[in-house]
Amino acid sequence: MTAPHRIATGRLVLRRHTMADLDAFTSFMLDAQATRWMAFTPEQKTAQGARQMLEYVIASYDSPQPVYSLTIADAKTDAYLGSCGMHPLDGEAGMQVYYTVLPAHQGRGLATEAARAMIAAAAGAGVERFVAFVVPANAASVRVAQKLGFVDEGPVVTPEAKGAAGHLSLQGRRHALSREAALLLDTA
Repeated sequence: MTAPHRIATGRLVLRRHTMADLDAFTSFMLDAQATRWMAFTPEQKTAQGARQMLEYVIASYDSPQPVYSLTIADAKTDAYLGSCGMHPLDGEAGMQVYYTVLPAHQGRGLATEAARAMIAAAAGAGVERFVAFVVPANAASVRVAQKLGFVDEGPVVTPEAKGAAGHLSLQGRRHALSREAALLLDTA
């Protein structure tokens, strides 16, 4: 599955990342409050690490193993508001979904709108199952999963991963959504 070039919603455009997103993306990665619930490594939470991560994702789009990560952009200004993405689940069919929004734009339903559109597009392309790993203390992320119809399947610990797309271990709750439920999501 490759990352689409563009998915439009009412207020947003989900599009492939570009280097024009670097300043806003770096600002997000350097914000300790914004990234406190995420499994980014300390190295990734630096200006150099943010640049390397963005360059890695952009370079992957036309590779045999593309990263399915898109910028959440304002439909009118194309300003970077956050990111939304997914990647294959380890050892099972389906995709793990994630969403982030810059702190100045949180609380407006943007993550829900973006994730809804991305999930609907992937379900339409045949993805059978979606999973979101959510830290229970991150009430906003829990609300997004609930609004999208994800069902809590219990505790989960994601293992640490090394390499360019590495991450720390994360403890949280596993929420799942079937393709059938995803196809019913209203993306208007």
